[in-house]
Amino acid sequence: MVKLVVIDDSPAVLSDTPALVRLRSTDDLEVEIFDSLPSDGDEVVERIATAHTVINVRASTRFDYEVLSRCGRLKHLAVWGPSIGHVDLESAQRFGIAVTNTPGIATASVAEHALALLLAIAHRVRQLDYRIHQGEWPRGMITQLHGKTVGVIGAGRVGQQMAEIARGIGMNVIAWTLHPEQYNPETTGLEFVELSELLSRSDAISIHMRGSAETHHMIGSSELAQMKPSAFVINTSRGDIIDEEALEEALRDGALAGAGLDTFETEPLSAESTLRTLPNALLSPHTASTTDAALAESLKMVVDNVLSFLDGDIQHQVKFSAEHRHPESGNGSKRA
Repeated sequence: MVKLVVIDDSPAVLSDTPALVRLRSTDDLEVEIFDSLPSDGDEVVERIATAHTVINVRASTRFDYEVLSRCGRLKHLAVWGPSIGHVDLESAQRFGIAVTNTPGIATASVAEHALALLLAIAHRVRQLDYRIHQGEWPRGMITQLHGKTVGVIGAGRVGQQMAEIARGIGMNVIAWTLHPEQYNPETTGLEFVELSELLSRSDAISIHMRGSAETHHMIGSSELAQMKPSAFVINTSRGDIIDEEALEEALRDGALAGAGLDTFETEPLSAESTLRTLPNALLSPHTASTTDAALAESLKMVVDNVLSFLDGDIQHQVKFSAEHRHPESGNGSKRA
């Protein structure tokens, strides 16, 4: 009997789904599911100490050296989602643990959500809707995006998809990436520029990067100061890429016109967060990738990865390389 542990299905995505039924109906597979988040590394180890396979749902569950070195029976870590920044791949490789993920599933969903945030903040949809519901008939200017420039930060799947749909509404697109040499401008259609140029030229920036030590707070006070006061910031990737305190200050002081955020440095977002009080901050609860289509396909893929591994065929394996020290977003949808 092989033991599989779903370590952190909270909020639930796998429970009560055909994917879980499929796992439970697999011969010689014992399935244990936790519907809460582990509080620390010790609890991670406690939950998976006897597991052969682990399904990881939330990026807040860290699999570092200290955890992986204490999981002697673990052979397969199946990550739900594309992002693996919370997994120490070098240590996993050292201890003989295969890591798999579900790449590309939510590309369209996340890019659509980024555009939805940009359109909504530029057209003041929330404020106007609220005031109409209060019995008013508000007037005032909104921002046309056609003809404006969007700077796409990160040229992975979602970044490229965002560029494509932004061009579809008549926006000009420029881009910055950690590794421009990996992308062919002729096939991506992207004009790569330096980050400083992107910040100063763009009427909006849309961030599509994985989290890493290099990208932590890469958009801080000095970067925000380079942007136009009329510009917008959109983030549907990792929350800690933006220095939230610096962003709050820029929004409060009018140094930026607005921000649309689906991810935050700490999730759930604190009830005391200043972002909740700012009328020019449009917020969603890390839900960019949670469309019915993306959810069903990603759950199917993570189960496929598990069953394929048990059959000796590893699908969507992520191996350690130097790139994982400086990762860029495949589709940036991993939920905390």
